[in-house]
Formats: sequence, structure tokens, C-alpha cells
Amino acid sequence: MVANISTSETLQNMRESEEKDILLRGLKDENQDDIVPLVEHLESASDDESSTSSSEESNSENGNTGSEEETGDHNCEDTTIPTSQADSGIGTEPFCPNCSSSHANESWEQVTPRKIQECFHLKLDDEGSFQCTVTGLMFEVTDKVHISYSILSWCKHDTFLQGSWKVCGPLFDIKCNNPALLKSILFPHSLCLTGHSSDLQFKIFHVKDKKNEIEHSVDFSPTHVKWNVSSLSPVGPVYQNSTEDVQHHGVVLIYKVVDCHPGLLFRVYMAVNNDSVIKDIIKAEKHSKKKSVKIDKPTPCLKKLTLGKTYRLLSESQADIIPGEIEFIDMGSLKIKSYYEVYLEHPVDFDLSLIQIDSSEKIWTSKLRECDWTNINCNDNRKGRDVNKNKKRKSSSDDYEEMGISKRSRKNADGTLCKKNILTEKQLMQLAQKMDKNWPVFAISCLDLQSQDIDQIKKEDEIVTIQIFNMLKKWKNLELDNATPSNLLFKLRNANISPEVAAILEDFDQNTEDNNTPCT
Repeated sequence: MVANISTSETLQNMRESEEKDILLRGLKDENQDDIVPLVEHLESASDDESSTSSSEESNSENGNTGSEEETGDHNCEDTTIPTSQADSGIGTEPFCPNCSSSHANESWEQVTPRKIQECFHLKLDDEGSFQCTVTGLMFEVTDKVHISYSILSWCKHDTFLQGSWKVCGPLFDIKCNNPALLKSILFPHSLCLTGHSSDLQFKIFHVKDKKNEIEHSVDFSPTHVKWNVSSLSPVGPVYQNSTEDVQHHGVVLIYKVVDCHPGLLFRVYMAVNNDSVIKDIIKAEKHSKKKSVKIDKPTPCLKKLTLGKTYRLLSESQADIIPGEIEFIDMGSLKIKSYYEVYLEHPVDFDLSLIQIDSSEKIWTSKLRECDWTNINCNDNRKGRDVNKNKKRKSSSDDYEEMGISKRSRKNADGTLCKKNILTEKQLMQLAQKMDKNWPVFAISCLDLQSQDIDQIKKEDEIVTIQIFNMLKKWKNLELDNATPSNLLFKLRNANISPEVAAILEDFDQNTEDNNTPCT
């Protein structure tokens, strides 16, 4: 287990692995064809992971209608990003003989979390050591416990990293129904420790009581950093190294811009294998004015990415690639991630290769074929555009009439309530995260739930947020077509809810009117 690997043993094992790696590297240089089967294997693994995570990702993005409709420069309406990769990241193991071999010997129990929106939930029924199959997080628990966690962006926290401390893994918001039972957490990191010097230090960035602290780690391995739990809040691994070039396991992500132009336009990202960074990229692509779809190709880099080194993306075809080169830096703290723009005037199959300029070493390569994007066409975009063509403008009197908390819900011509402003499960979860623990009181007094409903909800889950979510979902099922933001706010008028909850409900109602097609 990672927790039992001492630092000295780790270094010794990596030195031996490095010697083997040097020999293997020499053999590969003599015959580059040997890499092809490895690439095909990675491509197959990536496709399997994409199909598994697509349903989860699509569920987590429901309800974001406001950001989905953008006006493009071309005749066709932009489409939304397909969700072949989950917001949690791409879940790729680093292609590294040293790190992969040490990781393969671990005996931690693999557990798959339940996902609700962007939050993962693990219900562990006994003490032991467990590893999340999605995020790579590892937990040591002393008894039955329920853990929830989500991936955060480093963008809001990078300014708090003092001195030479740098990001080396995802930032997680971790919660537990009984933190005392959570003994330790092992965070995945992106560094390749092969040949590292003794001055490399790992610590944990920890947000405590709205203050940012750097706490000591207990141990580290080629894949994880161990931390004894002090309290739970946003936490993530950081490192410092003052003497040598730092190498990261990297990934390459490819997105094709969807438009009706006869040529091909791609955005290619060179990034560290860090779920926080990957989630930022997915979010940026989702909200880009020129919508795109992810091209599923082998994502892990075959060689390591070195901080401060410059890399060039090359193609054998007549492709325009801008910029010509990009320096590899820590993008975790950057809100805008850099990428290569690749344009081909004619849609043909072509190769892409990532090269380190100083050594001319090939870091990553892939072949893009016409079948990778033929299922993406402008007809799908027009369908989305035609819906908006018939969108009617409301008069000023209509706007005035619909203002206020107690405004009437819009109805169809037959008198039934319009389903366009029914609360989504994502919205219910956002409300649940902001509501108080006294939810059983207003559930019975305001939402007409029965005491047996409350008992059943509490029995099904121990986390208060999930209990509130299930309570709101129960109310929604009872209300059917009347489960609207305005109706819920009206029912909770005597429940002494916080101004924040009221503001959220008002915002839901307003966004519904702004983003959805009015009923006729």
C-alpha cells in the first residue's frame, strides 16, 4: 500500500526502475514502430472510459441552458460540447514504466463512487483502505463512514501559494459525516519522480476557516501524497523543488470546432495530467462562443513534460498551426489555458505530433481520421437554431406582470402549466447545499410531507445535504407540473429561509424566462 512505502524505499525502487527505463528507451529509439501497439492500447482505453463517463457528464450539465445558446459567426448555430469526458477529468493513468509499475502493486480496495451533479459520494461500510476509481483519491478509514468530494479549480487559490510552492495535483473539496473516522487521505499527484533530487518536498494546501495554510504531508509515493486528516475543507497537494527541472505526466486534449465551414478547425491542449486543470479546459470549451466536440484519441503523453521547456505541434499535412510553439508551464492557476489552433482547408486524414524543441524528442503522436468527425454535422446545429427562430418577444407589460415573487406561472393554451420552468435536479442540489439542518420542520409545515417521509429520507442517507435534496425531490414528484421556483418560494414564505435561498429561487425563475422558449 502507498501508505506503507517509506521515502528511502521509494527512491531506491525508482533508481532501479530508471536504469531499466534507460535500457528500454534505447531499444525504442532503435525501432520506433514498437510504440504503435502502445498507442493503439491507450486509444482503446480512452474510448472505453469515454463511453462509461458520458452519461454521468450529461447528467451533471443539465439545466445550464443559459450558457448553451451562443450566436456564432457562421450560418449554422453552434452546438454544445458532447460529454464524452466527465467533469472529474479523463481518468488516465500516466504512461510511465516507473510510476505505473509501482502503482500496480497496491492492494487498496477499488470503489466506484455515486455521482450527483458534480459531487462524488462514497459510502464505506467498514474500516479499511479504499481508492476511488474515478479520481484516484485514496482513503484510510477506521469505521463505517460516508465521504463526499468534488473537484475544484486552483484559479481562485493560486495567489495564496507563498514562496516556491507549486501545484502538483487536483484540488478537492472533501466532506465527511464523521471526520474523526477518516484517518488519512492520499492525493494523486502529476509529478514523475524518476531521478528526482533529495530536496523535493510535498505538502498539502489546506483552506481552514477561510484561511490558507500549508500543512505537512506524512509520506509520498510515485503516484500519491499522504496526509493525516486534521479537518475537512478544500485541500490539494503542492510541492517545491529548487535545483532541477520538474517533470510532469502530461495529456493532450483535442477539440474540433463545430461550424459549417468546409475546412477543419481544432483546438489542441497540452496540459498536466491534473483533474483540476482538465476540468478547467472542459469548462472553457463548453462556454466558448465557437462550440466544439472532443475528439477521442490517446490522451497520455508517451514522454514527460518538463516545466520551462518549449514544445511544438507538427503535422505532415498542409495544416496551419498557431502558435508555432508553447512553453510548458503550470496552467493550474491560469484562468485561460493556452492551446494550439490547427486549421486544414480540406478535410483529410492527418497526423499530429508534439515535439520538444531542444531535444527533438517526440512526446505525443496521434492520427486523426475523417471518421473521427463525420458524425458532427451542421444539421444537428440547425435543429437547435430552428427552435429559437420562433421565439416570441415579450412586451413590456408582460415583463412587468411577471416581476415579483408571487408572479403567476405561465400556462399553455389548454390551461395546463408550462413545464419549461420545472425545477431540475441540479437546481434542487444547489438549493440543498444552502438550506439549514432544520429542513424536517418546513418539509412538514410548508411542503406537506408526512413524518414517515422524513424518517424514510433520513434512513436512506446520512449526509444532510443529500437528505435535503431527496426531500426536495419528493416534493417535486408530488407537485408534478407545479414544481416551479416561484411555487417553491411561495410555499417557503413562512419557513424563515435564508435570503440566499430566496435569491437563488428568484434567480432560477428569472433565468428560466430568459433562457427558455415561452409557451404559446
